[in-house]
Amino acid sequence: MRDQLDAYITEHAERWTEELRELCAIASEATDPSALQQAADWCEQRLRAAGCETRQIALDGVPSLVVGETGAGARTLIGVQHYDVQPAVPLELWTTPPYDPAVRDGAVYARGVDDNKGHLLLRIQAVEAYRAVFGELPIRMRFLIEGEEESGSASLGRLLATDDALTDGDGALKEGGSVDSSGRPQLLLGGKGILYAELRVRTLARDAHSGGATHLPNAAWRLVDALSTLMDVRGRVRIQGFYDDVRDPSAEERAHVAALPFDADEVKRIYGLRGFAFGRGNTDVRLASQFEPTCNICGIVSGFIDDGTKTVIPAEASCKIDFRLVPDQDPERIAALVRAHLDRHGFGDIESVYKEGTRPYRGRRDDPLVRAVKAAAEEAFGKDAHLVPTSGGTSPMWTVCHRRALANVTLGMGHPGSAAHAPDENIILANYWKAIRATARLYSLYATQA
Repeated sequence: MRDQLDAYITEHAERWTEELRELCAIASEATDPSALQQAADWCEQRLRAAGCETRQIALDGVPSLVVGETGAGARTLIGVQHYDVQPAVPLELWTTPPYDPAVRDGAVYARGVDDNKGHLLLRIQAVEAYRAVFGELPIRMRFLIEGEEESGSASLGRLLATDDALTDGDGALKEGGSVDSSGRPQLLLGGKGILYAELRVRTLARDAHSGGATHLPNAAWRLVDALSTLMDVRGRVRIQGFYDDVRDPSAEERAHVAALPFDADEVKRIYGLRGFAFGRGNTDVRLASQFEPTCNICGIVSGFIDDGTKTVIPAEASCKIDFRLVPDQDPERIAALVRAHLDRHGFGDIESVYKEGTRPYRGRRDDPLVRAVKAAAEEAFGKDAHLVPTSGGTSPMWTVCHRRALANVTLGMGHPGSAAHAPDENIILANYWKAIRATARLYSLYATQA
């Protein structure tokens, strides 16, 4: 049944869609400081328009942290968001340009529209809608919108340290959120951490004729040999000490995850798979996605890879790798273990460069915030919501939440084909309006939820 909130959302849908297109048109990639500042200023202005008190916290050479606060009540909810985006390359794989947001077939296509600009904007628009329909928010809502999330939130801790009160709260609304292939809200209660590193090796002063492959060392082979020691064929990381700090899930946690719906056929369809990696079955995939760390090769560069032929022995090779971490792994310790592993296996000549690291965080299920979000999501989407302990991705929730051991949860509108981090990233507008309604309802439900 439509009510005043639905009527307000419908009335302002066109304007809000244009706002989303305007924000997504800002190419706020990590390599463009001016675009990052433009996005920060845009977010601050939109927060003010929604009635928030705002400020930007800046440190030299660091994208600004945008802070917006509004509402009054016994509870404080912290909204953790980011305005930076992943690089849009390869541009040729986009149907329409990534920073010329396109609306077609009921969806919006643009870089960052799902991760994370759509989600940060809908939460601000929900404040506007709540105020217009119901009046002042009955909770204190604090937005923390950073500009380094896609590169590891390296400075967020220092930015938050300028004011300890920024992380004082009762719960945190985690960035993002999604529904599954059946439209059921997926409420994530944490995220994996990450260690991102680059490995580099040089074996020759310069590239050589491949006729010398009988006796000249090949950098590509050297790197491949080193990479082959990191993980076995079953996906088990072979680095000594890697699993020492992994928190084992309880029997109840395993049973909860195993019982969650999982549309394996849809996942296989989206990615064109015949079967899952490492020969995993459906239940193993579900459990591993929640509770196991990973070792992943993001890319390898060496030698001649252009069109045509060129018979060379590469002098240099490099790769970028990431490790998704689970509680209670520490990225700095994992980086040290990687270095020790290479040395122990005779690869002291391979340089390891630590690029970024974020600690994992998993909040509790039994919390008023989680119950309020579940109720709001089920009301708006009309389907049972499912509590998922951990996302496969990384966000800075440990930095924000660990001091007060806050519960954290997502509430959003991404879908299995959203293509976050990929060409043709998109959101479905029908889900967007439902997520605004759910978020506006959360602002009232959380005030009194037991």
